[in-house]
Amino acid sequence: MKSYAEEIKGNYSEYDDERSVIIVPLQDERFQAVIAEITEKEQRINISSKVCDSEENLDIRELLIENHKYPYCKFSLSNGFLKVESVFNTKIFNEELLKKVILDVANLADQWEFKITGKDIF
Repeated sequence: MKSYAEEIKGNYSEYDDERSVIIVPLQDERFQAVIAEITEKEQRINISSKVCDSEENLDIRELLIENHKYPYCKFSLSNGFLKVESVFNTKIFNEELLKKVILDVANLADQWEFKITGKDIF
């Protein structure tokens, strides 16, 4: 993620051995924070980004319909937030897929964040 952040002129921070975040620059001078969490025991990587507080007026039916349009990204409710996330087995994950998923998660989360809140919060 660090090299990808440099490639796209984003910001990278490592929280600990299992979590890091990249601030992805998007169109119209917007940004989206994308978090990667690796769990060695479960051999998976979770790429996610917050969309909005789950208390916002959400059309769950619309979000479930949208879930079928994106091969790598899904909406979820977690820890009080609507998020876009993608989960993969670490054994099949490679650098090119990581780049695609980070960008897809960032774009979808930002698109829906703006649609729901009209702001650039996360």
